[in-house]
Amino acid sequence: MKTWVILTLFSVSIGDPLICNPLKHFFDRPRPYQAVEGVREVSPGPAGLRTSPAVRISGIPEQDTLHGRSFPSSHVANATAAAMSARLVWGPALRWPWYLVILAALGRVYTGDHYPTDVLASIPLSILYTWVIAQFTNAVWKNVGPKYFPKLFARMPSFLHSR
Repeated sequence: MKTWVILTLFSVSIGDPLICNPLKHFFDRPRPYQAVEGVREVSPGPAGLRTSPAVRISGIPEQDTLHGRSFPSSHVANATAAAMSARLVWGPALRWPWYLVILAALGRVYTGDHYPTDVLASIPLSILYTWVIAQFTNAVWKNVGPKYFPKLFARMPSFLHSR
């Protein structure tokens, strides 16, 4: 469990600000509710009024304030990082985290925050960088573990699931 938490935290803390956010600025793609007439944005509403969602419709000038960009979806990338970390730690038999990724992807499209292509591209992107981060973390563990944590390293010589 600790290994999964560590890998997920590393993947989210590296992938979100250093990969997804620069890509959002590079592509500068507006959100669907900002670019497509009649697409609604459903958000939780202002702080303190979370019980009544705010619904914005594009084409109404006072509601067309730009906030955030669409491509890639950080929410879906972070959910994918958690699912991929679980797969790397516990093996491919663990499938239920991927259902949460699907729900996150559908939710981001439903709220008008992302196009389907945004969420579909975010999944392999996150799988790739999570795998790279996991391999790097495992290599560091194999070098540092025996020196500084010999008892723990004897019980857990690898962070990743052995095939």
